[in-house]
Amino acid sequence: MRYVVLLLALAACNTVKEDLPGQSRIKAEAYGYTFNVFPADPDFQVVRTNMGLPKRDTFALAVAAAVKQATGCEVAEGSLKGDYNLTRGKMRCP
Repeated sequence: MRYVVLLLALAACNTVKEDLPGQSRIKAEAYGYTFNVFPADPDFQVVRTNMGLPKRDTFALAVAAAVKQATGCEVAEGSLKGDYNLTRGKMRCP
C-alpha cells in the first residue's frame, strides 16, 4: 500500500498545476535539463522531469530555452515565477 501511494504522488508531480486552456504537453531539453512545457498563450507552465540538483545560475536560461524550443516564443522578461520543479511565466510570441 505504501508503494501505491508513493507512485500516485510521483505521477501527480508531472501534471500541470492550474487549469490552462490547451494543456498540451511538449517535451523539451535544454542545458542538461528535461522539461514538460504546457503552453497556453500568453501563459505557460514548465515541469522539470529530470532528477538531480538544479544549478541556480543556469536554470532560468534552461526554462527560457525549453519554452523557445517547444513553442517558438520568448519568455517575457521578469515573468518567471515558481521553483525548480514547477515554473510559470508569460510568453511573447511573434
